[in-house]
Formats: sequence, C-alpha cells, structure tokens
Amino acid sequence: MSDAIQRLFWGWEAPVLDQAVALLCRDWDSARALDLSNTLLLVPNGEAGRRLREALAVVTNETGTAAIVPHLWLPEQALLPQTRRFEAATAVQSQMAWQRALERVPLDSLTALFPHPPEATGWGWQAETARMLTELKMLLGTGGLTFADTADHPAAQREAARWQDLAKIERAYFAELAQAKVADAQVLKRGYARDPALPEGVQRIVVLASPDLPPLLDDWIAGCAKRGLQVVIAIQAPQSLAHTFDACGRPLPECWGEDAGSSLSFQNQQIHVARDPATQAALTLNLMRELVPTGRTALGVCDAEVGSLLLEKLTLEEARSFEPGGIPVQREGLWHVLDCFRLLLGSGAWRAFAALLRIEEFRDAVIPDSKSTAALLREADDFASEHLPVTLAHALELPLVDSPALRPAVERTLELLDSLRRLTPAQAARTLILKLLGAQEFNPEAPGDRERTELATEWLRVSEELEVEAQRFGLQPQAEDAFALSLDCLAQSRLSEPRGDIDLVLQGWLELLWEKAPNLIVTGLNEEHVPGIFISHPFLPDSLRKALGLPCQNTRFARDAFILAALANQRLDERGRLSLLCGQWSEGGDALRPSRLLFLCDDVELPQRVAHLFPKEEDQPATTEPPRTLAWKLQPDWNAKTLETISPSRLREYLNCPFRYYLSCTKNMGAIETGKRELDAAEFGNLIHHAFHRLHLEASMRDCTHPAQIAACLEAAAREQVRHIYGHRPAPLITLQLESILQRLRKAADVEARNRQEGWWCVDAELKVGDENDVMPFLIAEARLRGRIDRVERHVDGTLRIVDFKSSDKPRPPQEGHVKVITSRTKLTEADEWKCFDLPDGKRGLWLDLQLPLYAAALQQRGQAISSVAYFTLPKSIQDTAILPWEGFDAALIDSALGCAAEAVQRIRSGQFWPPAQRSPNGDFDEILLNDPLHSVQPPLASLGLPVY
Repeated sequence: MSDAIQRLFWGWEAPVLDQAVALLCRDWDSARALDLSNTLLLVPNGEAGRRLREALAVVTNETGTAAIVPHLWLPEQALLPQTRRFEAATAVQSQMAWQRALERVPLDSLTALFPHPPEATGWGWQAETARMLTELKMLLGTGGLTFADTADHPAAQREAARWQDLAKIERAYFAELAQAKVADAQVLKRGYARDPALPEGVQRIVVLASPDLPPLLDDWIAGCAKRGLQVVIAIQAPQSLAHTFDACGRPLPECWGEDAGSSLSFQNQQIHVARDPATQAALTLNLMRELVPTGRTALGVCDAEVGSLLLEKLTLEEARSFEPGGIPVQREGLWHVLDCFRLLLGSGAWRAFAALLRIEEFRDAVIPDSKSTAALLREADDFASEHLPVTLAHALELPLVDSPALRPAVERTLELLDSLRRLTPAQAARTLILKLLGAQEFNPEAPGDRERTELATEWLRVSEELEVEAQRFGLQPQAEDAFALSLDCLAQSRLSEPRGDIDLVLQGWLELLWEKAPNLIVTGLNEEHVPGIFISHPFLPDSLRKALGLPCQNTRFARDAFILAALANQRLDERGRLSLLCGQWSEGGDALRPSRLLFLCDDVELPQRVAHLFPKEEDQPATTEPPRTLAWKLQPDWNAKTLETISPSRLREYLNCPFRYYLSCTKNMGAIETGKRELDAAEFGNLIHHAFHRLHLEASMRDCTHPAQIAACLEAAAREQVRHIYGHRPAPLITLQLESILQRLRKAADVEARNRQEGWWCVDAELKVGDENDVMPFLIAEARLRGRIDRVERHVDGTLRIVDFKSSDKPRPPQEGHVKVITSRTKLTEADEWKCFDLPDGKRGLWLDLQLPLYAAALQQRGQAISSVAYFTLPKSIQDTAILPWEGFDAALIDSALGCAAEAVQRIRSGQFWPPAQRSPNGDFDEILLNDPLHSVQPPLASLGLPVY
C-alpha cells in the first residue's frame, strides 16, 4: 500500500455519520465556513451522501456559518465522472450495438459459443442475447476486464475458445459504437480508473465507510495516490481488526467469510422469527411502538414483500415514509396498462384484453360510446367463461352474436393495435399515452398524478431514443418488438419521490451502515436477501468470478458479515438495541431460509441458535395478525326468494351449506374466472353428456353393439362440440383435455356395447323434468322439481333404470355420492339432524345428495316404474370405467329422500340459512369468508336467541 494512502479505523462505538463529520471538521475554524472544495468525498450510496450533507449543514449552522461540499461522489462517479458521461453509450445504444454485432458476426464462425446454432435468430433472439452480453460486460467491467482479457486469463483457459468467440462479438460491438461516435461505459471506466479525471483544485481523497467498492476502484485510488494526492480510507472498525480489511477498506473473505469462525455480538432474543411477510410487518410495528420511549428507531427492509406491507401499514397509521432508492415503475398502475398492451401487440392475448377492459381509461379510448360498463364486462366474462378465447383473433372466430357490446370492443381494439403497428415507436407511444390520458387533468404535485406523469414522460423519452438509435444502427424492429424493448428499458427506471417532511425512511441493507439511530429494526434477514443468492451467469460461474478477482459469493458474505457486526457493536449494552427479523415463508408460500449471518456465533451457542431459528410449531408465538383481517362483518338481509322451482343441484348446495346456498342461489353471487384457461369440471362433463346424447339421437347407432363404431360416434360428437364452442384453434389446455375426454369415451364405448349386449337400451336422453312444457310437474312442498335426467334405460325384460354420467377423477358408487354412513367418528352437529335417516341395516345415514331418488319419484309419477338407478363413471383411470348400480335402492330410500327434500324447501322458504358449514366441498366463497364463515358473517338474530321484529 502506498504511503500516500492512509487507512483510518474509527472503532465500533460512535456512528459512522458522527465519525465522518468529526473527521471533516478536524482543524476547522468555526468562525469561517467549512470549505471542503479541495477534498473529494467518496460515499457508498446516495442516502449516505444526503445524510452527510445534512449533518455538516447542522454543525456549521450552529456557528452561523455554512459547509462548502462541492465534490461528494459515489464510486460510479469516480469511475465515470458526470462531466464525461456524454462519451458513454446509453443503455439503448449498447443494446442496439450488441444486436447489430450479432447480425454482423456469422454464427458459423462462433462454433465454440454456439455448437448447435439456434433455430430462430430474429429480433427476439438478438434482443435476449444482447441483454445477456450487456450483463456479462457489466460483471466483468467491475474488475476492468473485457471479453478479450478474460480469454487470455489463466483462470478461463478451460473455456478459452468460448471466450474467444465472445471476444469476436465484442470487437464487432466496439466497432458499432465507434461508428456511432460513443464508447462502451465499462471501457471508459477502465480508462478513468487508470487516469482519474478529478475536479480542479482537489488535493485530498476521503473514502468514507464504503465496504463494497468495485475492484476497479483500486486502480483509481492508486492513480490518485500516484499524483501525490492524500488518500484517506475511513473504516468503521477498531484498529485491532486492521488485518481483516484490504487496502481500500473491504472486509477480507478469509477473515469475514463463512469459514472464518467469526462470532457476531447479538443474542437469540434479538432475533425474531415470523411466519410470513404480514406477520413480519405487524411484528415490526409492535417493536417500533415498544421502542418509542427509548429513543429514535430506524428501519431496514431487506425483503420487498415485507416492505410493501410495511408501507401499507405505515400509511394506515398516518406515518410519512420515504424510500431513498425511489419507487419501482412496476408499482405504478400505468406500467401494468402498458404491459398489457405489450402482450396485446405481441400475441393479441385475450387475457390482456380482459384485464384492460376493467380500466376506465382503456374503455374510454377504445369504446367511448359504450352505454353500459356493467353489461360490457358481464358479456366479456360470460364469453370468456363459455368459449375460453386465446386471442382477439380467435374470439372473432367464435359466436359473438350474443354479445352486442363486446364485439365492437374487440373489433376496435384490433383496429387500435393495427394503427399502432403502422407508427414509429415514438409515435406509437405518444398516440397511446394521448388516448389513455389525454382527456385527464393532472396536478404534477399531487401523489399519484406525479408518478403517472413521470412514468409517461420517461417512456416517451425511451421510445424516442429507441427510434433514433434503431435508425442509427441500421435496425428495423417490428412494432411489437420495439414496444417490448421500450418497456424492458423502462423497467430499469425508478420514479423519484419527493422527500418532504417524513417520519421514517425505509432503508435498504447497504444503507444501514450509515444509520445513527440507537434503535434499529432489520426485517427480511433471510438467505434469499442477505447475503442473497448469487445467480450465476451462464458464462461466468461463481468460481470463475472469484478467480478473476470479481465480486463473488465469498466477498458478498464477508461484506454483509462486517455490516452486521458494525450494526450490532454500535448498539451494544446501553448504546441502543438491534432487532433482527427473518421470515419462514414468502407471500407465495415458498419456504425461506434464515440468513447464514444469523449462525455466526460461538460453537457452544450454535445448537440453541439453530433451535431458535427453526422453532417447532408449538414453540412459535401466536400470530399477531392473519394475512388479512376483517374490517367489518358481512351483514346479510337473510330474506328468502319466492321458491317456485327447485333442482337437485340446488338441494345439494343447501345440504352442503345453507349459508353458501343463500349466497349463490338467493343472492346470485359467484366468482368470476377472468383468467380461466381450461375446462372446469362441469364443462368437461358436459362434453361427455353431449357425446352420449348425440349417440342416442343418431338413428343408425341405436341398435349398434360394436364398440369401435360406438367410439367413433362419441368421438366425432365431442370434437364437433369443441369446435362449435371453442373454435377451430382452441386453447392448448383444452386440446389436452379433449384428448383425455376422447380416451375416456373410447373406453366408455366398450362399456356401452357390453351394456347393450346385456339387454339395456337407452329410451330417453337428456330428459327434461319440470320445465315450462311439463304438463305433469313433480312437486316438492309445492315447489316444482326441475332438472335434466342424463339417461333412462329399458331392459329387455321391461324394467327401467336411471343412469347418471359421472366424469370425476375417482369413481364412486351412487350410494356413496348420496348418503354418508354415520359412524362413531362422524362429527354431527344439531343442525345436521334433520338430514339423517335410518338405513335398512340399522345404521344411520346422512343425505348428501337427493338427485337419483327424486328423479326416480318424478318418473314414477309419470307411470314409469323405476326399478334401479346407477352411475356411468368415466374416471381418470379408464380401467375403472363402469356402470355402477345403487345396491339396495328401494322405495324406502325414495320416501326418505322426498321427506328430506320437502324439509329443505320449507327451510329455504322460511329463510333458514344458518349455521354455515365450516368447509365447502368445492371451496366456494372460502376466499371472501377468510375460510371462517362463523366469524366473518353477522348471524341472523334468531340464531342468537334474539326476537325478530
């Protein structure tokens, strides 16, 4: 290390900010302004720089003077000064240059890189490969390396041929940039590292508590020292640990790494294990309230999921928070609108159109004359649920005649997309923004408006640059490719947020070293976030990064171990309190691991630390807050509709859960599946029903007993119906499901042929019961039974039976589908007693479904004596395809079912919809009831024993 470079160790006790201010104010004449114009200060991040300026201003303001700090730089500014930025290619220019280089270099000259050339080498491949090469260039650039340098490095000789191919592309890339009169940013940084470009008059360099400097900055610091400048490297650690840091103040992996045997100064009680992000957020707020009397509390957020929930909770608490790094563009609603347009332009995806239909600005732009938004959305939802369109073009192939509001929306959207494709990228962006936002008034200072206008402005700028640079580099992207690339560039941006008066700063992990608050809460301290998991680049694995002297997993662990040690030691004993939170599960249900940093303790403490970080279920504290809480209870009016008809399916719903019956049948509530991409169970079964109905209607097949002919008829009917409902090009998943249906129908044809050979013949199919034309309706407590009988069969001996088709994955006989046999382990409530009856064998049964007994009773009223009933099961395992009769079906069962049905009708009429079943067989309404209807709904007064007036 040069004598001109001095390392200064501050110790642990005082905060970094206080130490930095003391260093810069040393020998300052407080009667004059603090003039640092001859000093270049290097800080690790923007938030540290802001804090330092603010602290210096406070100190000098006490003496009525001021601080002159003209040169406060980040490491990036040192390697590429602001005054020289014009020399560097922008991100868009670099992308264009890489793509042009990939066009120019013949792939057959890159056999080591592409031993099997890609089949498609169009814009999509070029853009993705260019992004990968850009990332690789930046990774190598941190150490001042090019692809050519790496090809000659001893550590890369096993893959030298591949690096030489990469160097060929790199040379073409440099040539493209030179022709455009710009240079690669990484090459410029290497040049300025070796020959620093410093402001005039700078005599001293002070690097302040920056443990994560890029390796290339070593050359810059050495270059400054060679010029005779004094260089001070300030390190937040005691002098006794000087041997554990390199010359520029970075923690050494051999001293701070995972195998170094470090032990950090925090105890188990400082670590809080939370189940999920919501629990972490709630626990964080509780800790903050607890720490209020002890002094100022700061907050660090390492997990974005926890951070977004904390923002919500702090807003509800009317606390003003600020994110130093800015707001991701993905948090702004306009971004998601543009992302939907990306999908629409690229593939015409229906799901993107369906999402946009729910946005007022889109509807106003495309169908300003729409009379009813509700009607439009209802038509779109019904159409999507019934026909499952894949694209807008596919939708036009399907029957849209019953959707008078939807068809013009589809057609005008296609017209808009066609017009955008004919425009340049800048024109398309401007046109779309005007259509979406042109009629609105914006206040640039208002939250929401400010972010939206900033995002729109930045996207217009990116689109204009992309258009200019594509022409400069001789590229001709399609409209959808240019649109997608503009959004990819926009995704890297962050929206500025005015700081204003705030109560709390949500700091990232690397910003915490400069936090001076005595109390610090760090959330999201999981391995996935700190030190984080390095995702190896396909050309640059972690082992090669280490050999090339680049940041790697070892250096990152050492950096983060040091930061945590500094945070802990600064707040030891009476100096404050450090609280560390880690989660067990992400919002998506993925398991999370505690950070390895939390295991840095003495060997004797390690078993207890492991037990603390992986608590048993019973040892975990009770969740302070569920993922969602009830703002209010649902308060139904409990009014019953006039009941004139009843179907077996609705009776089944009532038997399963009277309250869910109330929601679905009385209030007509139901979920809307806007993202539906495959047939649901009912639609799957309907195709099978349709096939057997066509078999019955086909006169030439009525006497057929040949399995192959029956199978051909069934398959043809299923295919025809799929084409009719879902078009000639149905969604891929529907095509797969159709294959499953055809497979089941082929096996069912064997069963059907055998059934006919045994003397059973279909006499009725899809027989309607209780419709408007039924002259002899079957009444249950004065309500007309309404339904559709799948099949009525007659045996050669004259007996009749009802057959119901079942296509559920697992087969079960009809008695199990209708009746649950009560055993000593069955949990019955008082509310279930009316559904129970005595079985012939002396046991008790609970009615689950009344379908077949009620159909049998209805046909008997018509003079058709039903002797038996059965299920025709077509399960997933086709070997189990069979006709399963209800053994022991008799008149007593029919009578019991009629009594149960009559009681259900009376209860529905009298408004008895309580209590609910705790669980629904099909999960209906579980989401809005938070899986807990007893506590999420206000029960009727009668159930509480209160008088009803």
